[in-house]
Amino acid sequence: MLPGVGGVVQAGDRLRYKVYPELDAELSYSATYVAVELVFADGARSAGVDQYGKPADAAGQGSAKILYADQWNDVQVDLTAYAGKTIADVLLVVDAPEAGHAFVGWIDDVEVGPAPVEPDGTDLAAYVDTRRGSNASHDFSRGNTLPITAWPNGFNFLTPVTNASTYRWPYEYHRANNADNRPELQGLTFSHQPSPWMGDRDQLTIMPVAAASPLGDPVERAVAFSHDDEVARPDLYSVALANGVRAELAPTDHGAIFRFTFPADAAGRHLVFDTIDENGAFSYDGTALAGWVENGAEFGRTRMFCYGEFSIEPIGFGPASGGRENARAASFDVPQVTLRMATSFIGVDQARHNLSLELGGTFEEIQAAANAAWNERLAVIRPEGATPPQLRTVYGNLYRLNLYPNSHFENSGTLDEPSYVYASPVLPVDGTATDRLSNAVVKPGKMYVNSGFWDTYRTAWPAYAFFYPALTGELVNGFVQQYRDGGWIARWSSPGYADCMTGTSSDVSFADAYLKGVELPDPLATYDAGLRNATVAPEATEVGRKGVETGFFAGYVSTDTEESVSWSLEAYLNDFGLASMALQLSEVFPDRRSQLLEEAEYLRRRSLNYVLLFDPAVNFFQGRLADGTFAKSPADFDPEEWGGDFTETDGWNFAFHVAHDPRGLANLYGGPRGLEAKLDAFFSTPELAVKKGTYSIVIHEMLEAQAVRMGQFGFSNQPAHHIAWMYNYAGAPHKTQAIVREVLDRLYVGEQIGQGYPGDEDNGEMSAWYLFAALGLYPLRVGAPDYAIGSPLFPRTVVTPLGGRPLTVTASGVENPYVQDVLVDGKPLPTASITAAELAAAEHLDFTLGATPSDWATLDSPPALTLDDAIPTPLVDLIPRDPNNPLFDDTSTTSTEVETVSWTLPSPATPTLYTLTSPASGAAPTTWHLEGSPDGTTWTALDTRTNQTFPWPRQTRPFTIPNPATFQHYRLTFPTPTPLTQIELLN
Repeated sequence: MLPGVGGVVQAGDRLRYKVYPELDAELSYSATYVAVELVFADGARSAGVDQYGKPADAAGQGSAKILYADQWNDVQVDLTAYAGKTIADVLLVVDAPEAGHAFVGWIDDVEVGPAPVEPDGTDLAAYVDTRRGSNASHDFSRGNTLPITAWPNGFNFLTPVTNASTYRWPYEYHRANNADNRPELQGLTFSHQPSPWMGDRDQLTIMPVAAASPLGDPVERAVAFSHDDEVARPDLYSVALANGVRAELAPTDHGAIFRFTFPADAAGRHLVFDTIDENGAFSYDGTALAGWVENGAEFGRTRMFCYGEFSIEPIGFGPASGGRENARAASFDVPQVTLRMATSFIGVDQARHNLSLELGGTFEEIQAAANAAWNERLAVIRPEGATPPQLRTVYGNLYRLNLYPNSHFENSGTLDEPSYVYASPVLPVDGTATDRLSNAVVKPGKMYVNSGFWDTYRTAWPAYAFFYPALTGELVNGFVQQYRDGGWIARWSSPGYADCMTGTSSDVSFADAYLKGVELPDPLATYDAGLRNATVAPEATEVGRKGVETGFFAGYVSTDTEESVSWSLEAYLNDFGLASMALQLSEVFPDRRSQLLEEAEYLRRRSLNYVLLFDPAVNFFQGRLADGTFAKSPADFDPEEWGGDFTETDGWNFAFHVAHDPRGLANLYGGPRGLEAKLDAFFSTPELAVKKGTYSIVIHEMLEAQAVRMGQFGFSNQPAHHIAWMYNYAGAPHKTQAIVREVLDRLYVGEQIGQGYPGDEDNGEMSAWYLFAALGLYPLRVGAPDYAIGSPLFPRTVVTPLGGRPLTVTASGVENPYVQDVLVDGKPLPTASITAAELAAAEHLDFTLGATPSDWATLDSPPALTLDDAIPTPLVDLIPRDPNNPLFDDTSTTSTEVETVSWTLPSPATPTLYTLTSPASGAAPTTWHLEGSPDGTTWTALDTRTNQTFPWPRQTRPFTIPNPATFQHYRLTFPTPTPLTQIELLN
């Protein structure tokens, strides 16, 4: 190999190369035992470590598992130690263990030269490369992100696009390169994409064209560029194209300023305005550009309007040549054109108003404002002793966290006296949209959108609460606005309701924020939004929980509903969070105290229903049929099989999905040692990515999980993110510490070639995991006011929540993962857990780390719902199911009208709670009388209720029996005939 031969190494030089090891069929990863090494004139050979601290020799690269198979990898080795030496040869070294078969790989871009100057820390946004995560696809994800330039939590995204005809993967880092292996720009786009899997909406693309004719076809107008000529930052995107054009943009909340510089010899100077299809229109009235687009994903999408002003009047405006009929072009006779453009979901006039509020400055002033906004968000973490890749990862993760969720509101007032309004994405449209006005219902207030709660509840929402508590209150209230408008909070807001993913995880997300001290503007409405999810069978599949028509009464969602185990286990966690929130609310709202306490007890007990899905015959959770039998026999159940009752994973990765009650889970496995053994088996059973189960193909999540190379640990997807932390409840916190450190060291790599993540980076969740873990913390029990303890990544980190007091986290011996001791403001912390209150009050969190495991936190178990060795006992309905009686058939799909209903139990029993379910239509019960009898003749009053309300149809409400007593006969009496759906008598 020839690059660099004969050259003299200078101080600060580095060896850099790209390597693509192919994965062999035997899964030996032999091709990852490879390195490029330099031989110097004096006979010495380069050694040292790569940019991630792993040995740079071939054997070291392979044993460190730092190289991804079937992916390009970026390897950099500092050569400062060899300064002054002359390079005599460049070697490709393979040092794999004996494989017994051939293996293949590829080497490219070998170079020796000076390393770029790293940012000095004064501008934290300079650490962020927005392209991180974009070197991905639907086949294999290293983030599946877009290179978004935007305002934090902004109304719009701005992104370059290499494919202006798609709403899923519009920017591909190198997948769609041209014959010269260069990507081609097809435009700069206004975007609102929450995820490629959900799709973008209302995309508006602007492309500078230097050809004589303003080409409208995206492929024909595309121009090559090099990633070396991009500047991709949160506050600025700039690219120098191969034809000499430079395109730049800087964001505001509702718009952007663009600057296009054409070469002096350009055949033409045009700006083409386009959409991804024919659904849009643009016009120019001699003063300004106006238009609308309405395309892409339809989950609450409404028309978007734009208003733009050029720095100089165009010499022409009209249809672009070829391409889409709606594409328009503005032509100019000057070398540089600036465009200020704002958008609105309300109308053109509001877009013009947004422009006047936000885009009055110069390009540099607008970029500086965005830069200041980003630096404020990024400054919450200041790690000391971090390497350049670690700094890029920390601040890149904070950037991703702060992109989402997105504001959906606009200021119809002034800067001094704002009046916020929004075009509701959760209400039906009214009439027909025009070229200048939306048909969306416009409401006062602030709404936020774009959060996939199935992903984000795990770390992103806890991170908002931890780093940005005041902002979190506004974000939560912005989603509660969806409930106020449409009756529900979207499961996957993009921006409105979508039938996607399992669980109503806004419930536990917002409960967790409240329990950790976030001041919510409307805590009761926040709780009620979750309560509706937890107690009402929805009429539409896009909202609420699935399978609960019978699931509320059986205690689990049956296999009649796809992904039933996932629906059930997510529901138990959400019930836990709501129960904890209800208990705390009962101390603040005396008018609802008794009802909140009843709901808290009911939901808390319901959160223990996970035991109903645990099959001791297979030692895993599995689905149950409607009749209560487990779906598969021990001979047929395979925990490595994907899909079926499990969402995007297998039975192994759902074997620990009880983060709210780890001790209770441990008891199912025989106690803490049994849990440890189960976890050990999990981390040692390889993922082979062949058992596709109910999926028709090997899905990308399977390949990504295999690439993790940590047994069944599918860290590349969210269901696995808490699992390593469960060792804290198995008396083995040192295993948590070692596994988490390996993830931090090995899986967030490739950040300088568009990678950086081991799987989909969903709305900041994959990013927030890293941020917590690097601090030695984790929100394991979401919905409880505590954090799990791990081991910090950096020697010293100052965390200053926005508007809060600083917390300094130190770690001596940070090169080691194992915790020897933890001090909170000088006082020993005996357990692998800390309360949110303790953390909020602390100024110092000091870790001592060592090279070997210690006995720290091995004796005291962290908090959980279950506190002893017993398997939790869920509530049981004492009334036998009667399919012929609509009140006792365990479904909310039937109802009847009753004045008095009596029933007899198989034997005397002592109920402590009962539930009534309101009808789908008609007046719900308001007043009733519950009695018990030993003989069916002599009756004793158990509970009387008056002035009760059921806020929603088909709601199941719990009621406490004040003085429980033992009877075999019961009756419920109403003053008049009353529609009713279901009765439960619980113990």
